Amino acid sequence: MDKLNTYRTIIKEVLTRYYNLDMEQPSAGIEPVLALDEVRDHYFWAQVGWNQTGRACGSTVYIRIKDGKVWVEEDLTEDGVTDDLLEAGIPKHDIVLGFQHPRERVLTEFAVA
Repeated sequence: MDKLNTYRTIIKEVLTRYYNLDMEQPSAGIEPVLALDEVRDHYFWAQVGWNQTGRACGSTVYIRIKDGKVWVEEDLTEDGVTDDLLEAGIPKHDIVLGFQHPRERVLTEFAVA
């Protein structure tokens, strides 16, 4: 399997695991959503619904593949989805912390872009 397909598989497995955990512990009025777009390489785990304070709609994790790198654009998980990606075999030099400002990325151990 080539690198791109390997990365796609890893991302789908990691996000599916998060989604399944979310399904096991439902929040009243909130529905977890998983969107895996292999054609455009956008991968989302989000929540949609209504809670006591109003409308809840947003991504918890958004990952995309761009120029052969895995861009973590949004990560609101407790421990960080990046650790799961590393553990599954994606090297630091192929992960970009897109949620970090570009000038701060050079201070991390991950790819700049």
